[in-house]
Amino acid sequence: MTNIASVRQSCKCGSCGQWLMAPEQSTYVNEEKIVHLWACPNCGSEFETSIFLGPDVPLTPEIVEEFLPNLMVA
Repeated sequence: MTNIASVRQSCKCGSCGQWLMAPEQSTYVNEEKIVHLWACPNCGSEFETSIFLGPDVPLTPEIVEEFLPNLMVA
């Protein structure tokens, strides 16, 4: 079973080197790919990273909805 630890990721800012603990937004693209949008509070840099899931990390839409809910901003 996939859990939040399986899809957790931290990232280092490429501009200033500060460690970022959580992305600003995560987008479930398909069963094999998740895209994270990062924003550094230290320098203001924004960038994206992608996670490509293999067969050893099955990710179902139900799990994605539970841990990465769709947020709509109006």
